[in-house]
Amino acid sequence: MCGICGIYGENNTELLKKMMKSMDHRGPDGEGTFEDKGILLGHKRLSIIDLSTGSQPIFNEDRSVSIIFSGEIYNFQELREKFEKKGHKFYTNTDTEVIVHAYEEKGIDCLKDFNGMYAFALWDSNKKRLFIARDPHGMKPLYYTFVGNTFLFASEIKAILQDERVKREVDLNSFHFFCNLRYLPREKTMFKDIIKLEAGSYIVLEQGKFTKKDMAPRVFECEDNYDENYWLSLVENALMNAVRRHLISDVPVGINLSGGIDSSLVTAFAAKISDAPVKTFCMGFGEADDEIEDARRVSDYYDTEHRDLLIKSKLSKDYPMMIWHADTPKRNLYPYYLTELTSKYVKVALGGLGGDELFGGYTWKYEYAYRTEEIRKRVSKDKREEYSNHAKKLLEYQIRHGHIDDDNYMEYLKKIKFIDNDVKLYLEIQTLDEVFTKEYLKKIYGEKIKIDQLEDIYDYYGKYYNGNLTFLDNIQLLDYSIKMVDDFIFIDESMAMGHSLEGRIPFLDREVVDVSFRMPFDLKYRDGVGKYILKKLAKKYLPPEVVTKPKKGFGSGVFFSFNEEIQELCEKALCDGNIVRDGFIDRAYTDRIIKRPPQRELVKHYALMWSLLSFEIWYNIYIKEGKIETPKKNIDHYIR
Repeated sequence: MCGICGIYGENNTELLKKMMKSMDHRGPDGEGTFEDKGILLGHKRLSIIDLSTGSQPIFNEDRSVSIIFSGEIYNFQELREKFEKKGHKFYTNTDTEVIVHAYEEKGIDCLKDFNGMYAFALWDSNKKRLFIARDPHGMKPLYYTFVGNTFLFASEIKAILQDERVKREVDLNSFHFFCNLRYLPREKTMFKDIIKLEAGSYIVLEQGKFTKKDMAPRVFECEDNYDENYWLSLVENALMNAVRRHLISDVPVGINLSGGIDSSLVTAFAAKISDAPVKTFCMGFGEADDEIEDARRVSDYYDTEHRDLLIKSKLSKDYPMMIWHADTPKRNLYPYYLTELTSKYVKVALGGLGGDELFGGYTWKYEYAYRTEEIRKRVSKDKREEYSNHAKKLLEYQIRHGHIDDDNYMEYLKKIKFIDNDVKLYLEIQTLDEVFTKEYLKKIYGEKIKIDQLEDIYDYYGKYYNGNLTFLDNIQLLDYSIKMVDDFIFIDESMAMGHSLEGRIPFLDREVVDVSFRMPFDLKYRDGVGKYILKKLAKKYLPPEVVTKPKKGFGSGVFFSFNEEIQELCEKALCDGNIVRDGFIDRAYTDRIIKRPPQRELVKHYALMWSLLSFEIWYNIYIKEGKIETPKKNIDHYIR
C-alpha cells in the first residue's frame, strides 16, 4: 500500500517532488522516482511485503519496463512460479514484480491475471507507452487531469493540485450529485478538471494518443443445480482461502472487528489460520446500537488481543483532517478514529466490507423490491399509471404549498410515482439521502446553480442499469458496482491511508466474488432473512447471540449528531458562509432548516445540512486557502 504519482509530457522534477511530498502519509517508509524523456514517475512506500528489496520503481530484466504500484496482488506467489517456469528472472520477493512480467507475457491483458487491490502506472520504454490501471473494485484510488498536453495522475487529488496550473474550481454537476447522494459516483470528483479513474478501468498513453477502457459490468451467472450444503462448503472454503491470502505480510496484521457477522467471520478464520493471537480493534459512540459488546464477545470467543475505542467527545473537531485525507466533502468519515487506533499497533488491517453487497445484507431493499414486483403483478398498468399521476400531483402540491414538516411524506409519494421506473426507485431506497426533484431543488440551490443545466441523476444511473435483469438483481449490481466502491470503500481507504494503515477486504477476493455471482439469490436472502448462507456458516464459528442479532449500521445517527453538535456548527458555518455567499445554496433554505428545534421528520434535511457543513470546510481548505497544505487549525477556522 503506497502512494503513486506521475507526469507524462514534461520532465518537471520539482513538481514531482511536491506531488510526492503531499502524500507522505501514504508512504512514510521510503520513496523512489523514475525518469525517461517525457515521463516522470514517483512512489511513496508503505512497506508491507519484502521490506529489504521491495523499493520502487520495479523493473523487468533489461529495465525496459518499469512500474510504480499501490496495493497488493494476493496471488503473486502462484504467478511468480508460473513466470519463472517461462524463464523470467526475479530480483525481489515483492508482489509488484509479477506485474511487469505479466505485462511482458500478455501486455494490457495482464490485468485478467491479478487477484488483488491495485492502482499502478507502468512505463514501457520500447513502445513509449504509459499504462495506468485500477482494480475492479476500486480498492486503490487514482485520479488524473490534463494541463495542456501534460497528463498528471496521482493516488490523491491534493498531489495533482500541487501543479498551480490546475484550476481549483468546483464542478457544479458533482456538487449536485453530492447534495443528493452524499457521495460522488464513478468518474466524478468535486473539481471541474480532475477525473477519477473508475474501478476496473485503464488508460494507455502512447505516442501522444489517449485511450481509456472501462470494465464491462459484471452479471450474475446463477447455478441452480446444487444444494445448500454445496454452497455452504464453497463459501466456507472461499472465505478461508481469501483470509489466508489477505494475511500474507511481513509486518503486523490486525482486524477491524465491528461485531457484525462479516468482520466476525474474518476474525474467526484468521484465528484458525494464525499461530499467534489475532489483534482486533473496534469503535463505538456510546449509543444504544453500538456493537462494541458484540465485538468483545467475538474477541473473548477467539481469545484475540482486543482493543476498543469509545468516542463521546465532539466528533466534528477533527473534520478538517478527515476531509483533508478524503480530498472531498464527506460527512460519514468516522472510520478515521478506528484507523487511528489500529495504526498504533499494526500496519495492515482486514475488515468485513463487501459482505452485505455480495451476500444479501440490505434486507429492506430486497423486501421493497419483492413488494414492488407483487404490486406490479396485482395492479394493472393502467391503474399504476393512474396512481402515479395522483402521486405526482400531490408531490407538486407539497413542493409548492406544503409545510416543511410534511416533507417526509415525499418519499412515499415518489415511490408511487416511480412504481414502474426501477432506476428511480433504486435511488429512493439506496440511501437515507433524498434525491430531490428539480422543483424542490429550486428551493435549495442558490443563483450559482442553473438547475436546467445540471446532469440528471436518474439518467446517469440509467446508464448502469441492465434492462434485461429484474429490479432485485439491479439493486444488487448497483450497490456492488457503484455505492460500495465510491462510498464505502473510498471512505475506508482514504481514512486508513491518512494514518499510514493498509486496509484489506477479504470478501472482495476474486474467489469469494466468483462464488457470490454464481450463487442463487435465495441463498443470500430467504423469507426476510438477509445473509442467509453467511448466517448458516456463522453458526459453526461464532457465538449464537452474534449470529441472531439484527443488522446494525456503523456510525453516529444523523438525528442524534445533528441534535448534539451539527446544528450549532451549521448555524455558524452555513447561514453566512461561502456556500450561501457564493451562490451554491439559498439562505432561506438553510435558515428554515437550521433555525428551528430539531425534529425527526426533517432527518433528510439534516443529512443534507451535515453534508453541506462538510462542503463548507472542504471549500475553505481547497478553494479559498492560498496553498494546498495540511490543515493546521481547528474546525472554527474553517467555518468562519
